[in-house]
Amino acid sequence: MNRDIDNVRKTSMRLHDEEVERFRALLEYNILDTGPEPCFDELARLAGYVSKTPIAFITFVDENREWFKSVIGTDSGLREVPRDKSFGAYVINHPEDVLSVSRPMEDERTRQNPFLQSYPDIKFIAGLPLIERNGHRIGSLCVAGFQPKDLSYEQVSLLQTIAGNVVLQLEQRRSVSDSGEPVPALRINADRALPDRGIPKSDEPNVIHALTGEGVDIGEKIFREAGIDGEEENSSAIRKDIQDLIGRLEKQNRKLILLCEMDELLQSSHDEEEVYTIVTNYSNKLFPGETGALFIFNDILNILECVSTWGDNLKSESEFLPDKCWALRLGRLHYVNSSPTELYCQHLTGTSNNDYYCVPMLARGKTLGLLYLQSGIQNTEGSGSERELVYTSHIVSTMAKLAALALGNIKHHEALQNYAIYDSLTGLFNRRYMEETLKREVSRVARNKEPLGLIMVDIDHFKQYNDTYGHAAGDMLLRSIGEFFKDSIRREDIACRYGGEEFVLILPGSSLENTCRRAEQLHEDIKRVRVRHRGSFMNSVEVSMGVVVFSEHGSSAELLLESADRALYKAKALGRNRIVVA
Repeated sequence: MNRDIDNVRKTSMRLHDEEVERFRALLEYNILDTGPEPCFDELARLAGYVSKTPIAFITFVDENREWFKSVIGTDSGLREVPRDKSFGAYVINHPEDVLSVSRPMEDERTRQNPFLQSYPDIKFIAGLPLIERNGHRIGSLCVAGFQPKDLSYEQVSLLQTIAGNVVLQLEQRRSVSDSGEPVPALRINADRALPDRGIPKSDEPNVIHALTGEGVDIGEKIFREAGIDGEEENSSAIRKDIQDLIGRLEKQNRKLILLCEMDELLQSSHDEEEVYTIVTNYSNKLFPGETGALFIFNDILNILECVSTWGDNLKSESEFLPDKCWALRLGRLHYVNSSPTELYCQHLTGTSNNDYYCVPMLARGKTLGLLYLQSGIQNTEGSGSERELVYTSHIVSTMAKLAALALGNIKHHEALQNYAIYDSLTGLFNRRYMEETLKREVSRVARNKEPLGLIMVDIDHFKQYNDTYGHAAGDMLLRSIGEFFKDSIRREDIACRYGGEEFVLILPGSSLENTCRRAEQLHEDIKRVRVRHRGSFMNSVEVSMGVVVFSEHGSSAELLLESADRALYKAKALGRNRIVVA
């Protein structure tokens, strides 16, 4: 009993110490009770854009309350809520990367939240923790909407990048304060909240455009609000630091917007080539002047193959084994600067003065490829390059996740499509696909007044193969026949398994004479198909065929199939191993 009490006391003390450290880390940023700042508003607005929700907000959780730094999409005027009723408190204590709640007014954790009570129609809210460099969860990035929904994998990934950017903004904000009294310089009068500005549309530095299109120079506004002028001592240095900070943040925001654009295009991609093109184009936009490549894993040859490159002087092999890349071996991003002590990947063709990122592309538990980027950012101690490297790592990782997810979805869709239209045993189209295709082809040739031939094929005495050699041997024979038809028909022809041991060949543009000639050739060639079973060859294959053409033997798909079936039945009745025209 005493031991249990001691354990509870120790756990309570540990949790108390962790909370004290978390609160101390929050206070070091000197962010609580400051006025609105455009950079945070833009990040919140970008979170709403990514999640496709009308409401987004950035909050910080201290000892007794959740305080709202930025709120986009509402005008409630609420600035804080008690911690015991706050959503942010649940977010920072939630063990997963994101806390998502549907119908929050029915959930025990959120029904007492004053913010949500102000908007009872909210049907969805989700939050991600803001994690500072020592791992303390100091606040949350939240999005909310009026329809129940689930955030997609790529949306969560982008929101994590935005949450990381919020923390970077805090770090940069604090770095300016280390030289004096910068917090007032970054603070905007709390009684004069900035209007909702929308997502920035301009690439013009240091200017963010409002929805009205009016440009506002954020740097000058901060100088005026803080009372900084050119006559003050060190004002030039402060101005330069703030301008540099704003420039970096706007550059980062533009990159986030480019990521959102890329994500939208990737989600709409229909094939792998489109994904390769999109990744290449946006790599050039996100990292202008840099060199990189996209590699795709060939699981048959067990190698990575380069499918796209950008920039000049690529320092990587175009094909290499997975074990040559540390990122693939570790299953995570691998960054190397030009230090000779670094672990360079073996697929590099040169390691001198080469800073690079390798990021594995993983989806559905499989390695799909690798994103490789040669970086021009030098990791110089004491400069802002370290922050830039961290941010670049976020961007490259997100790009790889989005590209992998798009490729994974395409492959999954192709697998489902193949399952829906192909016969799994023979690899030919299945009956459903054949019937739909035949209807479409009949309509087409009727409009264009073109011929159309059809051959129905049945393997003679197939039951004897099963009885003599077994069902496994019968399946081997069906697979061999499927391969034979795929190798023997034209590209425009359509070979299908009709059912059991019956097959249908659709021959667009083939007249009765040509269809009969094709049937005779196939009838002769198929006898050379030999299947090896248990060390010996099975008997040669014989087939019966029924031949029809549109519209002589039927003016619709159904009538053509009925005519072909009757012709096939007649061929069998006459002794099999022959061709009969309807």
